[in-house]
Amino acid sequence: MDTIAAISTAMGNGGIGIIRMSGKDCFDILEKIFIPKSKNGLNNIQGYTMKFGYIINSKTKEKIDEVIVSFFKEPKSYTTENMCEINCHGGMIVQQKILEECLNAGAMLATPR
Repeated sequence: MDTIAAISTAMGNGGIGIIRMSGKDCFDILEKIFIPKSKNGLNNIQGYTMKFGYIINSKTKEKIDEVIVSFFKEPKSYTTENMCEINCHGGMIVQQKILEECLNAGAMLATPR
C-alpha cells in the first residue's frame, strides 16, 4: 500500500493546521522534510511521542514553518500503519506548502475511498 498524505483540518482559517501522512514509508518521507530542533533524529522514534522542529523546502532547505510532529507506529495507530501528524500554523497557504513537500518527498495525495 502507498504512503498517502492529506490536509486533515477543515478548510478555512484557524490557529493550527494538521497534515496527516500514513503508510510504511511515512517516517522516511518525513525525514526528508523535517528537521527536529533536538539533536536526536528520527531513528528509533517511539510511538505516541511528539517532536518539535521545522518543515523545510527539500530543494532550497528554506524553513517553511515550525511544527510539532506526532508519531504513531504500526499496528497501534488509527490506520494500523505508521502514521504521523504534522501540526503547523493555520491557514491554507502554509498547509498547502507542507502537503506539497510531503508529495514531492514521495507521498501520494490521499483520495476518498
